Amino acid sequence: MFESDDFSIDCNTCIGAGTTACTDCIVTHLFANDDGPIDYVPVRLTVVPAIPDPEDIAIEMLQRVGLIGATPEFVPLDEFRSYGVPVAVRV
Repeated sequence: MFESDDFSIDCNTCIGAGTTACTDCIVTHLFANDDGPIDYVPVRLTVVPAIPDPEDIAIEMLQRVGLIGATPEFVPLDEFRSYGVPVAVRV
């Protein structure tokens, strides 16, 4: 949540207010439990970095050890000479 977000929790707007649903409601637990209301402490959220694509990680690793150049060229599978040739199986 950001400072510009308008967020409120109000039991008066709940469609289940005054029903048996109140006993399992998290709002009832937080604001009206036997110990009194729980203090609200705003927390600034952080941006979670995106998880890199495994293909990008593999390419970067191969580039670091010098096995491929700076701009790898991807070739369709059917252009390989061994594509579709059965592999000899040892028995």
